[in-house]
Amino acid sequence: MDLGGNLTRQIEQDMPFDNDGSHIVNVGKLVEDMELKMRNLLKEVYFGKAKDVVGDLRSIAPLSATNRDRAAQRDMISEWSKKGAQ
Repeated sequence: MDLGGNLTRQIEQDMPFDNDGSHIVNVGKLVEDMELKMRNLLKEVYFGKAKDVVGDLRSIAPLSATNRDRAAQRDMISEWSKKGAQ
């Protein structure tokens, strides 16, 4: 399975600037914050989609057959309940 994509984000923020060292620190903070936001977004999208796909794959029997089986189970249980009450 190959997964690919492209995501671009931009942010602007005013931060204190005293010298070159503080500028590097400020850029580093911005990069780390954006990386965390993008990673969390990707995690939500990827795992959310994976959950949807797995949920779709898990349904093996058609819904009509499942409903028919559940109705038959309810009928049997109600009949057993009636016989047990007598």
